[in-house]
Amino acid sequence: MDATDLPQSRSLSFNGALTCMILATALWALSFVAPLWLDACSPVEITVGRFFFYGLVSIAALLTRYRNMRLRSGHWMRAALYGFVGNILFSLLVSFGVQDTGAEVVVPITGLIPICISVAGSGALTASAWRKLLVPFLMLAIGLGVVLVVQSGILDHDARLSWPGVGAVVVTVVTWTWYALSNARFLRAHPSISGAQWSCAVGAATFALGAVIVCVASLSGHGLASSASIFHGQSGVLFMLTSAALGLGASWFGAVLFNRASHVLPMSLVGQLIVLETVFGIVYTCMWKQTMPPITQAAGMVLAIAGIWLSARELLK
Repeated sequence: MDATDLPQSRSLSFNGALTCMILATALWALSFVAPLWLDACSPVEITVGRFFFYGLVSIAALLTRYRNMRLRSGHWMRAALYGFVGNILFSLLVSFGVQDTGAEVVVPITGLIPICISVAGSGALTASAWRKLLVPFLMLAIGLGVVLVVQSGILDHDARLSWPGVGAVVVTVVTWTWYALSNARFLRAHPSISGAQWSCAVGAATFALGAVIVCVASLSGHGLASSASIFHGQSGVLFMLTSAALGLGASWFGAVLFNRASHVLPMSLVGQLIVLETVFGIVYTCMWKQTMPPITQAAGMVLAIAGIWLSARELLK
């Protein structure tokens, strides 16, 4: 079922889109535990494997289900732009930031993305709507802040800081905020393009861009020849299965759900719901390590989710 197939009742459509967005964040959060499964692989190798599968399934869907739905050259240029900014550039900048300044610094900064999207996407709201959403926004911001401060380890004085890495992650926040807002506006301006079709177009464009980058890197002597070992033995099977889960689930199906939700939900709410990616990621990590989150972090998660629920209730009125 495509986004255009959703029932026309506002309440049912809104709730359906809300469910799509929650499921999308649950899939995106797989990215937090993939490095734990593939601790012998670099972030670049994981990224290449992920977008390989994302591109393959996208191209297959375009050649079968959407072969009669033609996109113009301008649409393909936009898909390539979103594929580069939303997928490739995001992965490269975050990977560089983690290697340069540490995940304990990167995680709190990237946690600003939901707030930035909520604020930037709320320009069309009336003053009265802003007043009603002020308390939920504050609850979300405080809850997310508590979660990220505990997650970062800053209170334990374990964080290290490098300005190039910090700058890269700040650029990530700005570019991904732009991508989320621009992508939603594009879909609303082109209702004939379904969320699933657009996800496939962006995936195919990402695959093509990734292939170009790999070819250029190989010709310049900076290829991934050393990565060949990850395709052998039990580690190779784990790498392929994890890459498939990330490419097919987190990237392709997650993008389908995100695009469907973007057709219906206000961007202020979409931005807030993205915070659930952090919450799911923490839950998955705790499940993998068989540990429980600190009580302070758990309280922050509850406060953030309560803020999202209150804002959704206000927007449904």
